[in-house]
Amino acid sequence: MNLNVAAVVVLYKPDLALLDRLILSIKNQVGSVYVVDNTPKSELTYDLVDTYNDQLIHMPLHDNYGIARAHNVGISSARLAGFSHVLLMDQDSELLPGTVSTLLAEEAKILSRGVKVGAIGPVFVDEKTGHAAPALSPTFFGTKKTEIDLVSESPVMTNYIIASGSLIRIQVLDAVGGMQEDLFIDWVDIEWGERASKLGFPSFLTPLVTMKHSIGDEFVTVFRRRITLHSDFRNYFIVRNAAYLALWGEVRAATRFQFARKIPYYIVCYSWFSKRRMYATKLLLLALWDGCRKYMFKGRM
Repeated sequence: MNLNVAAVVVLYKPDLALLDRLILSIKNQVGSVYVVDNTPKSELTYDLVDTYNDQLIHMPLHDNYGIARAHNVGISSARLAGFSHVLLMDQDSELLPGTVSTLLAEEAKILSRGVKVGAIGPVFVDEKTGHAAPALSPTFFGTKKTEIDLVSESPVMTNYIIASGSLIRIQVLDAVGGMQEDLFIDWVDIEWGERASKLGFPSFLTPLVTMKHSIGDEFVTVFRRRITLHSDFRNYFIVRNAAYLALWGEVRAATRFQFARKIPYYIVCYSWFSKRRMYATKLLLLALWDGCRKYMFKGRM
């Protein structure tokens, strides 16, 4: 057990069976598990809380304030408790045995070479195909994909990584700052990773650790691009935050350009595949306008 690491698990109307699986996979790998609950009027007093006693700390927010604020609440609690690292987790993720120890060891190796580390995390593997997700880096000519060799032991540097499974030192969070709460849900991990990278703290993916990932959401393919279908309300945040980050975010110029380039594509595709096309079109145009004028209200899903 890594007593200097606290897990921060964000909940929103969780599937309790999946949550139980997650807790079981991490309880022997970390010192404490902060379960930050965005479920409105949550009364999460089921057997899991009693089973893990003091190791699991349930923190209900009594409303949905978004993933960014939930992460910050958990991070602040871990900081006050004296933990050196936080492990950010989604409610439906699952860790393999030894994941946290491996991430800590790989981080230490990188730091010993005089290289700063923002976040370090596992490589996501599609459980349906067995293919490893590439490391992504925005460029002015498109998104550069760096394929990851699962046989290799060398970590791959990137601007940002997926939040779930990522290990971050409290010292780094003190230097970079927490998650941007105004974003509410979408692009939160990308914004933080880009901000950290600009300050000299790149992120890393290590092929020594993998996490299974299954795209369970409905999706369509348009011009060889896979578009995951969400609710109109969720799509609002995708477009609004992309517009905000393109104009005002603390991200690299190439990332700004990629956000700006994708906005028309998002608006057209999300509107076309919505069950309420006219409503969706108006909502996403409003999202574009809100992002441009920095109107970052925090929604409720």
